[in-house]
Amino acid sequence: MYILVKNMSIPKKLACKLVPKYVGPYLIIKDYGNNSYKVDISARLKQRGIHDVFHASLLQIHIPNDDRLFPGHLDNQIWEFKDVEHEWAVEHIKLHSGAKTNILFEIVWKSGHITPQK
Repeated sequence: MYILVKNMSIPKKLACKLVPKYVGPYLIIKDYGNNSYKVDISARLKQRGIHDVFHASLLQIHIPNDDRLFPGHLDNQIWEFKDVEHEWAVEHIKLHSGAKTNILFEIVWKSGHITPQK
């Protein structure tokens, strides 16, 4: 299956028109029975904080083609992953306080770390 790129964050230096519409192909691991599918996405996409469950409307069936005529749809053609180790993906925001420009957040990161509220 190919995954639609429309809800994924794209680096600002890339023009949206030049980014492939789909990346993949990836294998479906599990069918939840409600038009949601767990997909075996690459470790690179997981590092970008992309969840591995997708609605059927975001998936496209993989039909092999001649890559000499039509280049593949690989995730590394869209994002450069050089600085991934410096990026942190947010699991959820635990607490927040303040208003407007003086807001403080307590964040739980996907790595398990918690940023304490000061």
